[in-house]
Amino acid sequence: MSNDTQRMQDIQNALVAHIETQLTADEDFMYVATMLLKHSLVLYKTFLEDEQIQNMLAHVSETISDDLNVVDYLVSTTRH
Repeated sequence: MSNDTQRMQDIQNALVAHIETQLTADEDFMYVATMLLKHSLVLYKTFLEDEQIQNMLAHVSETISDDLNVVDYLVSTTRH
């Protein structure tokens, strides 16, 4: 993992840990996801040129499978 990628991972882990402490209702997860998406779109257009956004999206497209694990999204129905 490159230093940049490791730093992004560290920041993401810290943000997720903090956000998880703030979620109290089932709807909060959707609210957070919606808020993050909307803020991201505004920030991209505010701080980045179109070419930079294209490069960012290309990087995301190339690496998204590295960050997703289907197991993370499966709901267990096993009762213990």
